[in-house]
Amino acid sequence: MKKDELVTALAEASGETKASVTAVLGALGGVSESALKGGKSVTLPGVGKLEAVEKPAREVRNPQTGEKKMAEAHTAPKFKFSTTFKSAIRG
Repeated sequence: MKKDELVTALAEASGETKASVTAVLGALGGVSESALKGGKSVTLPGVGKLEAVEKPAREVRNPQTGEKKMAEAHTAPKFKFSTTFKSAIRG
């Protein structure tokens, strides 16, 4: 589903205008980013939870050359689907 299809479906399901749905979707990325940077998680009701997790430093290997080096520790986004969402998809 492309963005315009998603906007149309959400507008029809919620009774809102396409413009307001587009504005909310546009703001979602920025709001989520600032929340994760602030150490908070973002819950999307009925869908799942977006959070930032710390990844430790580890040894990695270049598959072409076989060269090994250390990858730095970093923070990465992680999404976990809710159990109700997973159950609905599995059928």
